Amino acid sequence: MKTLLLFCLLLSGTLPAFSQGRDTVFAVRKLFHQKRGSGESMQQTEANNTNPSLYGQQSYAQQTGRPRTAEQTRDDIIVNTAFMVAGALKANAYSAENEAAIIRHYQAGGSIPPAIRRKLKRKHFHRTAKDVLNGKY
Repeated sequence: MKTLLLFCLLLSGTLPAFSQGRDTVFAVRKLFHQKRGSGESMQQTEANNTNPSLYGQQSYAQQTGRPRTAEQTRDDIIVNTAFMVAGALKANAYSAENEAAIIRHYQAGGSIPPAIRRKLKRKHFHRTAKDVLNGKY
């Protein structure tokens, strides 16, 4: 009886490890896809953006009948440039090439870099209906 109990205990302790590698790759892909998408959306110009509150126009309130001053235009250009630079840096850090290199290194027996490991949250490991329908991961 003790042998059977010990065997079941050992078997139950190793079962989650069978799919751990596949789940980790899924989580890394999901994290990179999410971060890359937010970086690319930050790079959108003001004219292409559907949400003007992100790009400094919320404080100006776009009053009707009043032309924009040169200071307001300059401030908008500065804010847009800051968002575009931040988006470019984020999209570059989470590029498809970096994702492939990390996954290749992990599948070869290496570990996930600590910076990426810290960013992986529980939500990245769970498959949703959207993940299954898109089939991207």
